[in-house]
Amino acid sequence: MNINANFVNFLYLALKGEPTFDDLTFVLAHENDIKPTPLEKPIVALSPKGCVIGDKLTKTNDNGEIVVTNKREVKSTVSIDIYLPYSMGGLEGHRYFDRIATYLLFVENFSITGATCSESDYDTSCQAIVLRSSFIFTNIVES
Repeated sequence: MNINANFVNFLYLALKGEPTFDDLTFVLAHENDIKPTPLEKPIVALSPKGCVIGDKLTKTNDNGEIVVTNKREVKSTVSIDIYLPYSMGGLEGHRYFDRIATYLLFVENFSITGATCSESDYDTSCQAIVLRSSFIFTNIVES
C-alpha cells in the first residue's frame, strides 16, 4: 500500500471537484509529463514528495497501564506546484497559493502541520511562471 500516493490522489480529487477552483486545472504530476508549451492557462500539479510513518502510538489505560496501540502518526509531504502563463505575472501564483492553502486549512480542515512556498520563477521547459510549494499533512492511521 502506498500511503502517500493514495493521499495525493485523494487530495487531487478533492481540489479538482471543488467549484471555487473552476479557473484552475489540477493534474497529478510526473517528472516525464509532456507540458503544454507555451502554457495558456494555470495548471496546478500535485505530487508525493515523501512520507514518514512513526512508531506505534501508546495510550494510558484508566489503571495507569501503558499499552501499545495499532495507531501510527503519518506525515505526508505533497508538492503543489502552480504553473502560470507568463502574461499573468508571478504575483498571481501567490494568490492561487493563498486560495489553495485557505481551502485546505479552513474549508476542508486538513491537518496541515507545515507549508512552504517559494518565490515565483520562470520555467523555460514550458515557458511558464512556476510557484513551487509543499504541504505537510499529519494524520493518525490504524494498521
